[in-house]
Parts: sequence; structure tokens; C-alpha cells
Amino acid sequence: MVDWSICSIRPVHAGFDAGIFYFKMANNYIATAHPSALVKFSAFGHFVNDKQQHLLTVKSRSLELFALEGEELVELKKLPIPCTVTGFWSFRPKNHGKDVVVVLSRGNELAVFELMSDLVNGIKIQTRWTGKFPAPEELKMEPLAVFHPEQRFMCLALYAQRLEIVEFSADLKTLKCFPIRYPSTDGSRILGMDFLSRPGSAASDSMLAVLQTTRLGHSLAFCNLNIKTKEKEKPVSTYSKLDPEVSLMLAIPGNDVVPPGAIAIGNSTIQYSNTSKQPVSVASPFLTKIVVTAHCVLFKDPVTGVISYLLGGADGRLVLVVVRLNTKPSPAPLTSDAKWKACRINVEFIGVATAAQTLTVVGHGLVYLGAATGPVSLLIKLREASRNPETKFYYDILQTFTGLGSILELHVVRNVEKQSLEQASLLAVTADTFGKGLTIVRNSINLQDPVDVPVSGMQKAWVTSSPESAGTTSRTFVLSDFTSTCCCTLDKDDFCETDPGGDLILTSRTILFHQLSDSLCLQVISSAVRLLKWPQFELVQEWRMENLAITVASLLKHVLVVANGRTIHMLHITSNAILPLRTHTCTNEICALELFADHAGDQFIATGEWITSNVSIIQCSTMALIQENIQPTGDVLPRSLMFCRFSEEISYFFVGRGDGNVDYFIFDETNKEMTEHKRIPLGTRLVTFIKFRAQGQVNVFACSDRPSVISCRNGKLLFSNVNIRDAVDVCPFEVTGDLSSSDDLMVVRESSISMGHLEDIQKIHFIPQHLGFQVFRLSLDAESPTVAAIGDKKDCRSNKFAIHKSPECVDERLLYILDRHSFEIITTFQSADAMDCLSCLCHWRVAGRSFLVVGTETERQIPDRTEKKGDGLEKKWNGHLIVLELINDKLQIIYTYTTTEESVRNVASYGDLLLAATDNALLTFEWLGHQLDEPNRLETGGSLNCHLDVVDDTVMLGDVQKSVVLAKFNSTTRAFEVTATDYTNYSFVSLMQRNNQTVMGGDDRGNLMVLATKKSENGEGDLGNQQALEPTSWISFGDPVTSIKRGSLVSPESIGDVSVRIVDSFVFGTSKGQLGIIFELEDDVFKLLKHIEAHLINQTQSLGAMDLASSLRFNGRLMEQSHAGFVDGDLLKLARDMRSSELEAVLGSFKLAPENANVKNPSLDVGFVQKILDDLSRLH
Repeated sequence: MVDWSICSIRPVHAGFDAGIFYFKMANNYIATAHPSALVKFSAFGHFVNDKQQHLLTVKSRSLELFALEGEELVELKKLPIPCTVTGFWSFRPKNHGKDVVVVLSRGNELAVFELMSDLVNGIKIQTRWTGKFPAPEELKMEPLAVFHPEQRFMCLALYAQRLEIVEFSADLKTLKCFPIRYPSTDGSRILGMDFLSRPGSAASDSMLAVLQTTRLGHSLAFCNLNIKTKEKEKPVSTYSKLDPEVSLMLAIPGNDVVPPGAIAIGNSTIQYSNTSKQPVSVASPFLTKIVVTAHCVLFKDPVTGVISYLLGGADGRLVLVVVRLNTKPSPAPLTSDAKWKACRINVEFIGVATAAQTLTVVGHGLVYLGAATGPVSLLIKLREASRNPETKFYYDILQTFTGLGSILELHVVRNVEKQSLEQASLLAVTADTFGKGLTIVRNSINLQDPVDVPVSGMQKAWVTSSPESAGTTSRTFVLSDFTSTCCCTLDKDDFCETDPGGDLILTSRTILFHQLSDSLCLQVISSAVRLLKWPQFELVQEWRMENLAITVASLLKHVLVVANGRTIHMLHITSNAILPLRTHTCTNEICALELFADHAGDQFIATGEWITSNVSIIQCSTMALIQENIQPTGDVLPRSLMFCRFSEEISYFFVGRGDGNVDYFIFDETNKEMTEHKRIPLGTRLVTFIKFRAQGQVNVFACSDRPSVISCRNGKLLFSNVNIRDAVDVCPFEVTGDLSSSDDLMVVRESSISMGHLEDIQKIHFIPQHLGFQVFRLSLDAESPTVAAIGDKKDCRSNKFAIHKSPECVDERLLYILDRHSFEIITTFQSADAMDCLSCLCHWRVAGRSFLVVGTETERQIPDRTEKKGDGLEKKWNGHLIVLELINDKLQIIYTYTTTEESVRNVASYGDLLLAATDNALLTFEWLGHQLDEPNRLETGGSLNCHLDVVDDTVMLGDVQKSVVLAKFNSTTRAFEVTATDYTNYSFVSLMQRNNQTVMGGDDRGNLMVLATKKSENGEGDLGNQQALEPTSWISFGDPVTSIKRGSLVSPESIGDVSVRIVDSFVFGTSKGQLGIIFELEDDVFKLLKHIEAHLINQTQSLGAMDLASSLRFNGRLMEQSHAGFVDGDLLKLARDMRSSELEAVLGSFKLAPENANVKNPSLDVGFVQKILDDLSRLH
């Protein structure tokens, strides 16, 4: 957990007076730290042009476009959509060369759009039509919708007795909406709908298959929708003998003999019926307890009536269902014992993959499988006959798309991995079909497998290469300290100093060394510039100036610039000579130098001066000053300059200051000037830059006491912390002329040299741990070298063929003790009672001993064999508290306590007390030295208390009936007393305490809320002096938030000073694998950010012309209000890209206080506000 109080926080803007404002609600900044990689919808078609097909996927807040090249999907574009998509379809309009997309978002907003591509703007969205669907006010649930691609209309099931029809015009620019009444019985609910295709149907009517549930069971009905008369005709037929566990209905088109119908997928069964009431039923073990989450049509022949579906189950099963309609007419009359059947149904087991949310055919036998819970989406190729020899499945994996799976639980920890610098990490418990349900999440870059050599005092390092070392692990390095130079050789792990011989100067500090070619190298020392043969180090020519010492130097290809005092000398290096070109005299002495060139090849010199700290730009062709004082005077000295062209379009210029700050600019190559100045603190000591390549891209390593890697992704700079302490210099293992290079680096530190492989350069790293079992609950103790986890039976999922046959083995729960760093299994524990299911656990330190407490709940009712009532047995629900101790790597049971007629749902420690949340009470235990004392029982009035959290002296309980209770510890009675309650049924799936008066939680509809205590009006009655919990802040984040913890991914040591004070920090995870952060801000900064957010909401379109504000609005049955108390950090990222003039105009209308208040509103500096936005972005 990150303690923000130890950060060095700068005061807020001088115009802000924090004493003016009073706390009313929590001021929350919420943003995405890692977007979801799980796919909600996908479609394949001609979206960009009529020549090439593309795959379009929908994630939580983005659209991603892929091109199919051979048997590989290549990502082309990612388009952000800050709204929650609830429906997604594609179709080809008549006389149109491309496919268009229909999107239904939360709040019943519809959009019809197509993707446009041009050379200037690339791929972008062009809206054909958008608008809000006229749903009644009482509708608070997402509608069930189906789309008819041929007739261009949608049918939405809003509630029991109404279908809404949305009909699109031929040009897709207008639509008509009208309701059709759908009579139904009381208690009925539509589970699924689909349109049927039938020969000879009129354009004005369509047949709809409806799967619905009633109090009498499930039924399948077929009815005609007449679009012309806007009414539903009487049902053609109804089939009511369906499996009560039906999870899916699929349409089956008809042929000349058999009319259209549908199949219903149930537990081990498939049932078919059609409009002529010709039922067919088959059973298959491959469908045992299946819950279908995705399906797609693999093959359809309307002439022969053959259609095949690929089904994806929630447990990862892939099943092929083939329906063959009968082509021979039925006998007349059809008798009950006739052998004629309307169709034949075959079910084949294809294999097991990740649980699918969407299945899409992208080519012959190629299927894209979008993950439902994660963590991997797949591109697979179905095998026609033989199985894969390794997996024994009927498919091959062609491509994987990794991400973070559905998050079940988060834990903020420190130093999970053994590294040199203390860092904050997350342990994420995620859903995973194949037993990789534990992932380390951190935002720093590690130097993997480092080799440390104890060498102190070195300041610079350069690597060389030779034809003899090609293809070997041998490397020769030139190293320099303040007074001398040496040569060293690295061969595998053997690092030793060698005698270079020749004319290489070793008795002086080397300012610059560079290998020009396979036969030449250059050494710059304070007294001379020396051209040497390589690798003999024989002197070719020397350039020097009497009584003048070189202080800095910079090289670009074969042009060298050096500075001595105020004078710059420009030299040309040939194969056998050093030729002077030009000189320039500056006003002050030079302390930093950088030679660079623009796209046209024009060369420039950037200079940093002592005394004034100015940075100026000189054009080499004329040695004329073209830009002076690009940074205001009176600042800290510039000690390092770096020009970097990250891509053809983006060039940046960096200035490293002596105090650890870095200024950076965009280089305008048209006007030849530095623009858009920004500053970021990367350390507390001087910063130097080294350019290197990794993963085929140019990056900049910023050396300081807190090293960072500067990279450019999607046109934006990313500053990634490196998990190394005190980097003085970095030397990439580059080979001359090799543009790809390796990711191996030598890091020069104050007392050693570290060599290793740099991780992928990205903001957040995920390190999955292959445990072999699915983790459900986790417990960590800061002082313990182990981690405790509750999971299913190890390797029970490796026998993938048995998943659909023996689900009982997956239901078993074991306790695992894992090594904190390697996550290897030390020992396991399983309850002796086969009926017990391990449900929760916690560490408990008491009386000098470290216990592990496990709670159990009975999944099945246990018959009481001692008392019989009538002809049956009385059934009870029991739970246990098992106190364990790890002794010599073995778990030993110390004591077991049984809770009668209630299960243990959660446990936690509070000092020397043990807290257990049962079905409807809070139990408080003391340790008597050998057993648990009889508990103090607090009745909460709830049911199944799944949430338990302790902060200071207050405990929070939350139950499945959605009530929340706060109770405070009374030290006199040593018991908890209820202080606040909430019974408003917000349907929380995650809850945590922010303090003893505030609770934060996420509900099942994607809302995030903060509840705070408030005195009841009468102060009497059942509540007495208790307080009520009422919402003070709320926002819709899209996906349900499943876990919230106090802490951050960013360590205070790696942040440095920031311009805004963080009151508190939280991290959260969602059901779609999304990670986010919440910062509690002070009131003045929050008001400023809300003002900017309001401008962006008015100016930004969510998708087409959809209302962006509605996507943030609270989504629920209890209220429908605009978000309050939260500011959207994802939206504020757009403000970072605003031009200074535009942002200045927005700030001009900002009022910190009302006009009638006796408070002067501050005039805000644009640079200061940009720094606030940049600092907040760095913190996640």
C-alpha cells in the first residue's frame, strides 16, 4: 500500500485558498490505468472498402479494426468510444459497396455508422444516423434486441408486453419507431428472440421466434410481425416442452419441405421445433451443464437445409451442432410412430479454449474467439478430420491476443519480485480457464536477469563491435570516470579489464567515444579529438587547440561539434582526416551540446549555457542563431540535451536539468523552432539522455536517481519508470549498422555496472503465474514469506476432455501455501468434511504466533441424522472456522470452531481479535492461548455477509441483499456497535471503507458510488442514534467494478514532486479485466478539473453524435442522475492535446467562487494547468 504522506508534494497554485472551501463530498478523479482487453462483440465484413474484409471488435471503451493477412490478424486502428455498447450488428445496405455498423449503447441510443479511410486522416468513423430511442422513463434495464439485416429493422423487447420496432430508411439517414404489443401471461419474460427466414415471405412481414419463461416453464413460440400494419399476428405455433435449463435459442431456416424453426440448447439436450409443430429432440454428453456464451454460423446451405453452429461455453467448451433438414416430404397423415423426422441433429466436441464472449468466422475454417473472462482471445483454424496431435482437439491456434482476465480480487503489495528498487505491485486474482488465475501487475520496467559487476566511479560507457565478435556473445566496452579511461571485455558472464594497446588515451577522461565503422573509431578527450584505427587503436589524425580544453561534444554521422568555453567548433570526420568546418562564439560558456538534423537534412546545434541557463538553437549552414532562450532564464542549469525523432511525423527535444526536471518540446520543422513546452520531474539529481532502440522503435533512456524510459506510442510520450536505483549512464548493446539491435543494456551505476535484458517498454507489465489451478481467494501478510490462496484442485483443468463430464472435481476447494516470490506450492490443505467448501481466509497474528484462519460454507444441505421429522430429515447449514499454523512447511490444525446453521462468508483480523462474517451476524473472537473464546455476536439484520472490511476502529459489513452496515469498536465492552446502515439496495458487488464514515462500492450495473453517513431526521425508532448512509458521489464506469483497494501502482519513490496533492488513492478492477485508479483531490483542483471536463463533454462526441454525458450518468433503477463527485480522467486526456490558446480560452471562464462571494478568482497559467494534467496522468 502506498503511503502518500511521505511524498514530496508541491503546494497548489498561489491563487487557490484552501481555507475558503468546506468538505461536502469526496472529490474523486477516476481514470483507466489499463484498458480492458476482453471482447464484447465482433463482426467480419467489408468495413473500409469493397476489396478487403476486416475484423471489427468492440471492447469496453474502444473499437479495434484488424486486417486478415493470410492466416494472421493485423491491428490497423483503435478508435476510442467512451460509452457502454450493449448491441452491435453489421449489414450490407442495398446498392452499397461496404458494410455499415449498427450500435446500441446504454440508455437506448442508436447509431448507424461506417468507417471511412483517406490518406490525411486515416480511418475514422462517419455517422449516417444517430439518436436516442424513445424508451419509457420506467425502463432501467438494457433491452433485448435483434436485427433483421435484409429488411433493415430492429426488434427490441423492452418488457413483458411490448416490442419496439425501429425501421431504417434505405439511405440510413432516418428511422421510424413504433411499438407492437406482445401479449403474455403474468410472470413471463423473454429470454431470446431471432428472425426466421422463410421462402416467399413478403417484405412487410417477418417471422419471429421467441424463447420465453413463465411460471409453468419455458416455451418456444413463432409469430408473424407485420411491419406494414404494425401489429403482431397470432402465434403460428408454440412448443412448451422445453428443458428448464435452456440457455440459448438459435434460428433454423426452412427449405422446400420443412418450414423455418429453431433449436433450444439445454442441459445435455437440443430440442427442435418449427412452425408446423414438428419437434425433434436429441441428447448429448457434450452439452452437460453447458451455459452457451457465444455462437456463430459456420455453414449454411438454404437449398439443402443444412446449417452448422459453433457454440462456446462458459467453461471454454467448443461444440459443433449440425442440423440437416429433411428433404423428403412427410407422410400424410403423419402418425405418431412414423420414422419421418423434420431434421437430424449431430453434436461434435471440438475442444476446450478460453471462454468465449463472441465467435466470428473470418475465413475458410478460421474463427476469431473473443474472450469473455480472459485472459486470451484466439484466432483458431478448425481441422476437418484429424485431431491436433498435441492438444487432441479439432482445431489449431494460429494467433493469441493476451490481456488481463476478469478480475475477481486485487491486493496491493510491495516487493513481490526480487528487484533492486522497492516497488508497488498488484496481485490480481483473475478468471482463467487454464489455471493462470494470478497475475503480478506493476508499472515499472525491470532489467531482467541482471549481472552486476562491482565497479565504482564510472561515468560513461560505450560498446564496440568487430567482425571477429559477430555471432558471438563477446563485447568490448570503453569506460571512463572523471580522470581516466579503460577497456573491458564481456564474454557471457565474464567481465574483465583488458589492455587495448595502441594509441587509445587511458590517462584522461573520455568525453565521447564512437565506432565510426569496422575500421575507424573516434575518441574525444579534453585536450584533443583523435581519429583511430579499429581495433588496433592506432592514431590516424589528431585535432587539438593549444591551451583550450574541450568540455562537451556531440556527433551526428561524420560531423562532430565540440565546445571549449564560449566557442563551438564544427568538424568533419573522413576516413583519414579531421577537417575543421565552422566556428561560432556564444555569449556565455557552454555546458551542454546537441547536434541534430531535420527531415530535409539541415543540421542544427542546440546549446545550453552556464550563467543564464539559456537553451538556444543555431543553424549549422550559417552558424546563425535562429531561436534564443527557448526556456525562461533563471532556471537550473541544462546538463543534457537530446533531439529524438520517434517517427516520421513526431520529433521531440529534451532538456535535462541539474535538479532532475526535464523540459521537452515539439520541434516544428516548418518554422524551425521548439514549441509546446512542458516540464516533468524525473528525479532529484541531474538527468542525462541516451538514445536506444527496443522492439524496433526509438526510445530515450533518462538517467538519474529515478531512471525512466521515454517512448512514444500513438503520438503521445510515455514516461515509464525503470526499476533500477541511481543510473549514471546507459550503454545499449548495439551493433554498428544494425537498426533492430537488441534490448540488452549496460547500466552504469555509482558503485557497480549492471547488464541485462530490458523488458518490453510499456506502461504496465503483467506477469502471469502458471499455478495450475484457479485462484478464488488470496491472503497476504507483510511479514510472511508466503502467500495463502484458496483454489480448485490442481491440474483439474488440464484434463480438458473431462470438463464437460466431471465438473465435481472443479468444485473442490483446497488451501495452497505459496512462496511469496516464486509462487511455488509449499503445502496444501483440504477440509476433512467433504461437504465443506473453503470460502474465505485471512492471516491473524496474536500472542506472538502467526495463524491462518479459513472459513467454510456448506454448498449442499446436510441432513441431520439424529432427529427425524415425518418421513424426511431436518436439514441444516453449518460452517467452520479452522485455525491453522504453518510449522516446518506443513499446515497443522490448531482449533476448529463450528457455526451452527450458518456459513462463514468472510474473515478478517482486528488487532488481537478475529472477525467472522456469517450469514446474518458479525462474530468477534478472542484467542485464549489454545482455542477461540465464545464469540461476541452482533446481529446485522442482513443476509449472507460477503463483504467485510476494517479501517481503524470501524468495521463494514455488506450482504447479498445489498445492505451496508458500519459498526464501531467499543474498547470498554470489547464489542462492535452499529453506527450507520444503508438498505437502499444498490446491488453492490464490491465494497470497501474509505474511512470510518465513508464507504465506496461498485454495483452490478457498472456504477461506482461513495456513501457517507448522515444523521437520521428523527433520531428515534429502530435506528436510534444510528446514522444513515447516503450517496454523495457517483459515476457510471461501464463494467461492474469487482474489487477496490486502497493504494496505487506508482511508488512514491518513483514519482518525484507533483503539482497537485493527492489526499487518498485507490485502485480497482472490473469484470472485463480493466484496471483503474481513483484519487481523492482537494476541492480547488477538483473544481478546476470539473470545469475542463464540462467543456470537453460539450465539445466531444462519444460515437457519432451520441450524448457523452449520458454514458457517465448513474445507471440504475433507483436514480438516473448526472455523475457527481467524480471527474473523468480518461476524458481529461483530451485536454492534454488541446492547444495552449484553446485551453486558455477554457480557463478564462473558470470561476473558483461565485460572483457575489468576497473572493478574488485567480487567473490560471496554462502551463500550470497542463502540468496538473500531466502529473495526474503520470500517477496511473
